[in-house]
Amino acid sequence: MIDILRIKVPLLMIVINLIILAWALLLIGGCDKQETLQHDHLPAIRIKVLNGCGFRKAASEMRDHLLQHNIDVISVGNADNFIYNRTIIVVKKDDKQDLDRLMNYTNIKRRIYALCNDSVESFQIIVGKDYRTYMD
Repeated sequence: MIDILRIKVPLLMIVINLIILAWALLLIGGCDKQETLQHDHLPAIRIKVLNGCGFRKAASEMRDHLLQHNIDVISVGNADNFIYNRTIIVVKKDDKQDLDRLMNYTNIKRRIYALCNDSVESFQIIVGKDYRTYMD
């Protein structure tokens, strides 16, 4: 009888820990969904996507990926030069909340500021050679 208890008690503890872990993961996942739902009720972020790496259709691929989020891609084109190794966000309008949302949606952390209140778009994404790493 003692041998059976030695096996059952640790097994019961493992099952209880797995249940607690699963419950915690569900709570964490629920928070992410709720945050996403809150962001979806905000106005779409207006951006322009520019190919800065010279890879054929890189900006179009990025546009297609971004359309899965609450992002309004108003135009796609080429940057002035194809010299970008890394993808970057160009901030045209200083809106911290939208910048945080865009960085969260895209996982692009590099940014520069070129503020222009007359700009139609709030941000530009210049697609660099690493752009596919942001499309996972």
